[in-house]
Amino acid sequence: MKKSQSVGRTLFVAVIVVLNFVQCSMKKSREEILIGEWNAQWITELEDSLMDISEDGLTMNGKITFMSDGKAEISAYGFKGCIFSDDTLTSVISWKLDENTLRFIDEGDDQGLPYNIKKLTEEELDLTLLEDIQLKLTRN
Repeated sequence: MKKSQSVGRTLFVAVIVVLNFVQCSMKKSREEILIGEWNAQWITELEDSLMDISEDGLTMNGKITFMSDGKAEISAYGFKGCIFSDDTLTSVISWKLDENTLRFIDEGDDQGLPYNIKKLTEEELDLTLLEDIQLKLTRN
């Protein structure tokens, strides 16, 4: 009887170990989560020195596509009166993910623009640049 209980426990432990391994191997890395197309929205707040800018001008929409080769294609849809840009901007730059930072790195720039990561899920990414610019990404 003791031998059958021992075998039963061993099998139970083995099944748990295999299930944990499978579950862990199925989880995406943080870098893998980013890969793909995201809707983007840059947002800042109105300061006293910017009183001539409308509330609408404090937000700019766009798209960011993260590629597995470390490149990102960014399209930002500026408009007249927008604090970020008065025209559409498109660029392909490098990206790097650190512990709490997503960096967009232009050629010849070692540091890049460091966006602090506030939230990162498979469907949503909230970032902050210089404490006053938010970049909100939602999966497209």
